[in-house]
Amino acid sequence: MDLDRRRGASPLARTEQLHTWDEQRLRRYAVQAAAERDVERLWLLCEAYMTLHGKAGVATSKHTYRAYRRGVVELVTLWQGESILRPSRDAGTMYVQRLRAGDREDPETPAGPPRRGRPPTRGPLAPATVELRVAAARMLYAALRWAGATERDPFRDVGSLRGPTREEDVMGSKVYTEFELIEILAHAADPQERAIVLLGAHGGLRVSEMLALRWDEIDLEAKRLLVRGGKGGKDGLVGLTPKLAEALRGAEREMLVGVRRATVLQLRSQFGVYRRLRRLCERAGVRFRGVHGLRHAAGTRLYHQTGDLGQVQDHLRHATLDMARRYARSDRRALERSLESWE
Repeated sequence: MDLDRRRGASPLARTEQLHTWDEQRLRRYAVQAAAERDVERLWLLCEAYMTLHGKAGVATSKHTYRAYRRGVVELVTLWQGESILRPSRDAGTMYVQRLRAGDREDPETPAGPPRRGRPPTRGPLAPATVELRVAAARMLYAALRWAGATERDPFRDVGSLRGPTREEDVMGSKVYTEFELIEILAHAADPQERAIVLLGAHGGLRVSEMLALRWDEIDLEAKRLLVRGGKGGKDGLVGLTPKLAEALRGAEREMLVGVRRATVLQLRSQFGVYRRLRRLCERAGVRFRGVHGLRHAAGTRLYHQTGDLGQVQDHLRHATLDMARRYARSDRRALERSLESWE
C-alpha cells in the first residue's frame, strides 16, 4: 500500500514501511514532497524522523505530534514563494519575525469536514508558541537532511525567543490564587465543573489526564486515583484531598442517575474543557489563566504549605526535582518575611 494512503495506521507502522525504502527512493520522496509543497507527505517524513530519532521515539505523545504538525503546516503556508529545499539567506529569521509581528495567515486544513476544537490563533504569537513553531521547523529540516534532500538548516542561528522576564513573575501570571479558586468553585454550576477545577487545582492533573481518567481508576476509600499513560507514557498514583474526593462522589452520583459512562468527564476534547473553564471564570469574575494554571496552583499551594520540593515532585509526578523547582522560585512570601526582619 502507498505510504501516503495509510492514514489509519500508527506512526510506527508508517515508519516501518518507510524504513524499508532504499536511500534513493527516500530522497526522491522527500525532494518531490518539498518541490510540490505537499504538506501531508512532508509531515509523514517528519513523523517518521521523530519516531526513529526523536528523544521520545514511539512514546511521543499525540499532543506533540499535533503541535509539530501544525508547525510544519504553518511554515509551508507562510513560506509561499520561498524554496523549501533552498531557502534564502534570512528565510528562517524572517519567518520568526512574521510570527512575532502577527503577519500570519491561518494554516491550511486538510480536505474534509471542519474539525472541532480551539479556533486558530490570530495575531502575534506568544514567545513560547513561537519557540514551538521553530522547533517544528527545525525538526522538518532535520528530517529533510536525514532523507538526503538538502543540507540547509535555516533555523540553526535562531536563538531563544523568550524575553528576560523572571521565571517567578511568569509563573505568577499562570497560577490561580487560593481566593480565585474559592470564587471559581462558588460559581460552579454542576458536579462536572467542580470535578474539572479540583482535578487540576487539588489533584494536579493535566487536561489530557482529566479526559482519560476512568471511574475504575479511582479508589475513593483509599483516597487515591491512578493516572495511566501520563506525560512520557508513565503511570502514577495521585492522592485525593477531601474536597476532591467529595467532588468525585458528586460527579459519580450524577452519572449513575443519567447515562453511565466509563470516563469521569462528559467532555471528550481538550478544547471542551478549556471553554468550560473559561466560561466558569467569566461567571466568577476571575481572570482566566488556562486549564494548566490549575495544575500550577496545586504545585504552588503544596510548596507554600510544606516547603518540600520532593512532595511537589511526587504529587505532580515530575520526572526530576528541577521541574518542581519553579514553584520554589515563585514563592515570594518567604522572601518578604525574611526582608521584614532587616533593620
